[in-house]
Amino acid sequence: MKFSLIKNDKSTVMDELVLGIMVICSLVIGILLMIAKPEFWVISSKASVLTGLVFVVFGVMFIPALIYRFFTNDKQQKVR
Repeated sequence: MKFSLIKNDKSTVMDELVLGIMVICSLVIGILLMIAKPEFWVISSKASVLTGLVFVVFGVMFIPALIYRFFTNDKQQKVR
């Protein structure tokens, strides 16, 4: 099985699933860090919020790529 987030091989939806899971996980982690504001050892609450913001931006950044992949993916597989 070939995996590529850049090239759309039009043969499997595994790429879209991986990208979708990455987006959902980063958004959930980011939102939780921004709401909870954990503070431990040398990490302040401001650093936790900033890290959460970075996770949210990472997730939002890949949403257009995920939408593009869903629209350009050919659902028909070529049988050889």
